[in-house]
Amino acid sequence: MILFLYNFVIFLSLPFMAIRILFKSLKDADYKKHFLNRFGIYQNTTQLKDIVWFHAVSLGEVISSQNIVKKIAAHENVVLTVTTPTGLREAKKIFGLDIDVVYAPWDFKWFILNFFKTYKPKSLILFETEIWPNMISQAFNNKIPVILSNGRMSESSFNRYTKLNLLSKEVFAKITHAFVQSEAHKERFNLLGINEKRISSVGSVKFDVEINNSPLRNNFEEKIFLAASTHKKEDEIIINLYLKLLEDYEDLKLIIAPRHPERAESIQRLLTNFNLDSSLSKEIPKDFIKHNVHVIKATGLLRDLYSMATVAFVGGSLFKEYGGHNIIESASEKCPFIVGPFMKNFLDIINEFKHNDACFQIHDEKELLNSSSSLLNDDELRDDMSKRAAEVCLKGQGSFQKQCNTILKIIRGDKIEISNSNH
Repeated sequence: MILFLYNFVIFLSLPFMAIRILFKSLKDADYKKHFLNRFGIYQNTTQLKDIVWFHAVSLGEVISSQNIVKKIAAHENVVLTVTTPTGLREAKKIFGLDIDVVYAPWDFKWFILNFFKTYKPKSLILFETEIWPNMISQAFNNKIPVILSNGRMSESSFNRYTKLNLLSKEVFAKITHAFVQSEAHKERFNLLGINEKRISSVGSVKFDVEINNSPLRNNFEEKIFLAASTHKKEDEIIINLYLKLLEDYEDLKLIIAPRHPERAESIQRLLTNFNLDSSLSKEIPKDFIKHNVHVIKATGLLRDLYSMATVAFVGGSLFKEYGGHNIIESASEKCPFIVGPFMKNFLDIINEFKHNDACFQIHDEKELLNSSSSLLNDDELRDDMSKRAAEVCLKGQGSFQKQCNTILKIIRGDKIEISNSNH
């Protein structure tokens, strides 16, 4: 009955969901491409069947899950579904023709059934927080395993699911196994309905990255401030910060890499309003001869940008509605970084860095200026902070192997033994 009501609400919402897609396509035309995918209609030109359905909603999840997807794809046919154009473009860039990448169907019963009829998945893997009632229920009804990979459940999300307790309990109980990032996440998933025996606390796969130990990490003589993954309202704060920093560091360069590249032109106009000339770049800036400010209109460049930056600010953290972005990329490139006060999506991870004095977390624009100045002015502070951050990354590694090994066993139907420790 509760799923019937959920589907009824989704059915009533469909016109508004379609209008929203069309409205978003005014800024990014790729929103309306492959529009029929949203209704569960696919060409499946390669006639794939018995696939592993892996769902990673957007850009960040696509990047973070890529190693797991590649590992599974080495053994099984994988169809990767995403929700956003940035996620679709990045996935196609990463995987090329090796796996099928399509938009996920909206979570309406008949659209999900269409996907199942087309691809006949033999398992469903959801990455991080993608809890969709019809997607999970249809997999459960078809007696195929539902796996949550790299699961996280923030306190605010937990409170929202708790308010929908009747639906939540029914859906979460259908998850075969959940690999979660910490004991706190494990407790929340357990309270929401997943049996404790089916939850493994294994850390985050985001730590399983290569650490940049190159002595040529930053081969620019100039100091470079990188504002990474910024959102609306944050750009203006960064530009004001840059203008203040120029008073003490007149040769300081600025790179702004917005979370959504389609905002690049609007950031350029904002810079013009502040009397700053800038260059629009779709690749890594090679020099700063003509412009001291570069705005990046591309995805997939952050690691290279971190490797050349003197100091980085990781966006999505100055305003509550965003919840922060991946800070491990910066740490693995040994780029000292600053974040704002709102990091709910990475709470356990940011606490680990703060506990080891491996970053600065600021609460207002004055602290942002002071932290930026301290890092730009002190070579030893930057070196110490970046080394500590790299050590945090190394300490957290191992989740990728634990998850992949067990996921493949679950897909094959093997009996598994679960370790509930991330050490």
